Amino acid sequence: MDKALRVLAIIILILAIVAMVFAQLSFTKRQVLLERNKMFEEKVIQVAKTIEAADAPDVPAPDVQKDVGEVSDRELANPERSSVFENYSAKLETQNQPTLDYSTDVKKSQLRSLYLLDADGNYSLSDLDRRPKKDGAGTMANVLEEFLKRAIDQKAVLEKTRSELTKMRELATSLVTEMNKMKVDWRVTKRELKETRDECEKLKEEKVALEAQIAKLTAEKKELAAELADSKAENEKKDGEIASLKDQIGQLEKINKELKEHARLGAGVQGNSDNVAVAQLTAGVKGKIVESNDDYKFVIIEFTDDAMVEMMGPERQNPLPQLEMNVRRTGRQSASGEFVTRVKMRQVVKGKNLVVADILTDWQQSPVEKEDVVFF
Repeated sequence: MDKALRVLAIIILILAIVAMVFAQLSFTKRQVLLERNKMFEEKVIQVAKTIEAADAPDVPAPDVQKDVGEVSDRELANPERSSVFENYSAKLETQNQPTLDYSTDVKKSQLRSLYLLDADGNYSLSDLDRRPKKDGAGTMANVLEEFLKRAIDQKAVLEKTRSELTKMRELATSLVTEMNKMKVDWRVTKRELKETRDECEKLKEEKVALEAQIAKLTAEKKELAAELADSKAENEKKDGEIASLKDQIGQLEKINKELKEHARLGAGVQGNSDNVAVAQLTAGVKGKIVESNDDYKFVIIEFTDDAMVEMMGPERQNPLPQLEMNVRRTGRQSASGEFVTRVKMRQVVKGKNLVVADILTDWQQSPVEKEDVVFF
């Protein structure tokens, strides 16, 4: 029995030594893999900065028209022309395009995510073989696919650029050859022109053309001067309108200040009795908030003419009823808006559709803001 135990202990010891050796080897391999993945991530980020994030937007090619009409002593008013850059892709000249940025935390996390995770952070399994998926949004494969696609697109742009350069070289060669040929003819023509009297007639024609151009420029100068005068007059008119608007703003601010003071003091405006009978209003929108003070819990409401007639009569002869109305904010939660609070009518500004109301804090869901809708 002791011998068996000794043999078993020796075997366990040997297995432990083997396990330690394999563990050390695995740890070494793990370190190699970690360093390799780190280097891979850094180089992908660096290379990504050389890849454009998107193709350059299309831009129109420059409109350069080449005169292809015949060269003779006959003057051509409208010589035949052809576009030099008709099929030229001008967007290839776009520089400083933004590049891919994989240095963000989100992109780094994707580069380190081999498997696709679900909403709970677990591996998302394939329906076919129930093995963890390696592709999809948020995975390393997704980032590398994007990287590969942009690299392919940029290579296509590079190839197209090379093709356009070849075309431009051929075009430049043909233009230089044509220009060299024409220069020979021009030199002969210039020598002949010096020997004839036609040069004088040409100079006279040029003089007439220049005088006509001067007259045209003079007329254009007068038109520009008239337009400048009109612009100055328009600016002065607008300055007057701006001053008038500033005066109106000052008056409105003064009225607003008075309304706030009346609301704070609670005196000097009619309709503050608690014994006023409540009017029967129809349901619907009655006005909007034009001012709000959440510290003192009051608002100023601008009612419609119909609402004022319903509350105080056609001649505003009745006192303001102590009504409670609702306030909502449009465009929130639903088409009807979001409920904000209820308010109670307190004071009416004489001669205006403005009413000071108290905010009922028991109903308040959020601070009242300008343009909030008041409805009954």
